[in-house]
Amino acid sequence: MMKMIVADVFMRFVFNSPIRGVPLIITMSIIAIVFLQLADALRAGRLTRSDMLIGSLLANRPKLGYSMQGLFHLAGVFIMSVLLWYSVPFMLKAWRLNTYDGTDGEFTLPEWPVKAVIVVGAIVCAIQFCRHLLRDIETLRNLGNQP
Repeated sequence: MMKMIVADVFMRFVFNSPIRGVPLIITMSIIAIVFLQLADALRAGRLTRSDMLIGSLLANRPKLGYSMQGLFHLAGVFIMSVLLWYSVPFMLKAWRLNTYDGTDGEFTLPEWPVKAVIVVGAIVCAIQFCRHLLRDIETLRNLGNQP
C-alpha cells in the first residue's frame, strides 16, 4: 500500500499524472483491513479501551471488575449485531446488482467484496465478544464459589 501511495504521489508531482485507482484501492483496503483485524485485536486484548478503571477493579475488586468487563463485552456483542443487521442488506444489494465503486471509464472496483469483509468481520468479532462475555461469566461464577 505504501508503495502504491508513494508511486501515486511521485507520478502526480513529477509527471502531473496520478496512477488511476490508487485512492479508491487504498480507501477500500483500509476498510477491509480494519474489519479483518478487529476480532484478532479483541482476542489478543489490544482493542482500544480505557483499562485504567477496569484494570484496577480487576485487581482490587474482581467481582465488580469482571461485571464491568462483562458489560463491555455485552455492549460489543450488541454493537456488532447492529452493524451486522444493517450491513447484510447492503452487501446483498451490492452482490445482486453487481455495483461498482469508482469512475466509469477511469477505474472501478466491485463493492460486494469489501461489504462481505465487513459482514464477516462483524460476525467473527461478535463471536469473539461472546467468548469473552462467557469467560467473564464463568470467572464471576468461580469468584462467587470461593469462600
